[in-house]
Amino acid sequence: MAGSTTASDLCTQCGLCCSGALFDFGPLTAEEVPQAQDNGLAVLAEAGKFGFAQPCPALDGAHCRIYSGRPQTCRTFRCKVLRAVEAEDMTIGEAHSIIARTVAAADEARAQLPPGASFTEARRWRREAGAAHTLNAPPQLMVALGMLDLLLDQHFRKTSERQILPRE
Repeated sequence: MAGSTTASDLCTQCGLCCSGALFDFGPLTAEEVPQAQDNGLAVLAEAGKFGFAQPCPALDGAHCRIYSGRPQTCRTFRCKVLRAVEAEDMTIGEAHSIIARTVAAADEARAQLPPGASFTEARRWRREAGAAHTLNAPPQLMVALGMLDLLLDQHFRKTSERQILPRE
């Protein structure tokens, strides 16, 4: 039941792992940095560790423009929905429903963001309790982000899989 066509179909319907909704960044090895830069990824470096910023500029809708040369983290990541379908613990129909509901929540949260702001910035505002950004943020934005994170944690990532950029 669960083959590469199923995985490809689910992933290309979704794109949440690349859009900035699920992660703030993707880790890279030092060896991957040159190719990531050649592929147009915004490489981040701190204390000898590397990553690339989300949303991924190679994301085109829910398709990857650098699929054959994508980083290892992209090659190996399997969200909870995909793992459940592959284990036959969830039907394709259930997976499509969860993806559609979560993509809609991401679209709603994105619509609430101030012009030019990203999910990463909004998460930073939420983490910095008492900061002017959080206090002045529209309540609808904070609710939309909270609902999105609940869906992402429930269906797409383990808490240990959260990739959050450190505070500046």
